[in-house]
Amino acid sequence: MNFGRPNESAALANYARLAEDYDASCRRIEPLREEAVALLGLRPGDLVLDVACGTGKSFALLCAGVGAGGSVVGIELSPQMCRQARARAAALEPARVRVVEGSAENADCGAELFDAVLFHYTHDVLRNPIALAHLFASLRPGARVAVAGFKAAPAWAAPLNWFSMFRTRNYLTTFEGLDEPWSHLLRFVPDFRWRNRLAATGYVGWGNARNERSVSVRLVARES
Repeated sequence: MNFGRPNESAALANYARLAEDYDASCRRIEPLREEAVALLGLRPGDLVLDVACGTGKSFALLCAGVGAGGSVVGIELSPQMCRQARARAAALEPARVRVVEGSAENADCGAELFDAVLFHYTHDVLRNPIALAHLFASLRPGARVAVAGFKAAPAWAAPLNWFSMFRTRNYLTTFEGLDEPWSHLLRFVPDFRWRNRLAATGYVGWGNARNERSVSVRLVARES
């Protein structure tokens, strides 16, 4: 088990194996996806960033929220997952969904600033301050942020941790930070709030981006 930095090479290898059956494996966490998207409070015309979008399972919900005048950009590291995400986008409205293949540290998010961002089961990204700095530099001040993911259970439910870690071992590359997966996020979302889900082995959180671009640039320089 890795408790160090996220490992992109390991993630690429994992998702090359997982991609084909990924959608079926996500059924248990679908309610958290729906809850997180609802917490974004999307409005017609919004531009939304879907971080580590996977196979694009959130696209339909996000498109419904932003309406015909809005659009969605999904970022995904895995080529195999990207192929499925693009197929899903094409089945919706290709002009409204763009899938970018690449790392969250340097993916081309485009020139426009986003009104909202979704992090759905993206633990590796949340534990990467450089990736967060890059992503939050593309958000409008006050952009809505919603997160859902895996976390360590508190002492009263500690036996669940080993079971949860076994289930999720192939979906993330580090178990570092599981006590507070959102801790790096607080630099960018000072009003972040969260609540337990899935017997306290999961959570949903929300808040608004501070998005001080100069802070993001200094963070990247310090972490490099």
